[in-house]
Amino acid sequence: MKIDYRLFHGPSDWGWVQQQVGILRCEDTTGIMAIDPETNETVGACILDNWLENSVQGHFIMTDSRVAKNGALEFCFDYIFNNCGKKRIYGFMAGDNLKGLKFSEYLGFEVKARFDEGFKDGVDYLLLELKRENCKFIGQDEKVADYG
Repeated sequence: MKIDYRLFHGPSDWGWVQQQVGILRCEDTTGIMAIDPETNETVGACILDNWLENSVQGHFIMTDSRVAKNGALEFCFDYIFNNCGKKRIYGFMAGDNLKGLKFSEYLGFEVKARFDEGFKDGVDYLLLELKRENCKFIGQDEKVADYG
């Protein structure tokens, strides 16, 4: 599988994002879209919002597991850490999303806080953090891609 990457375009991409995850679009929402060039189908995205001086909130979406094996992680983390200069990525997750939590831990995220039943009754809400120095998917000193 070959994957092409491009910057998020709100008017044309937001519908696909909403079909995948129930997040709200913020004024500063941006990100990277992963596209299968043979079908022109969107197969993944890294949606970013709540930009601060040192950090950003990230939402990682993959509809095909092969996306992670074809450079998407390197491309997205390079964009966040090297191109945008952020030191940390934060994310929120339902505590019962075991598959998502396992994947997040594989990426290097750590649980920083647990909000008891913050997601819904019986389900905690987790705050996850990935520090730049703990990200194994980027070179630490230079960009690997041109983002236009």
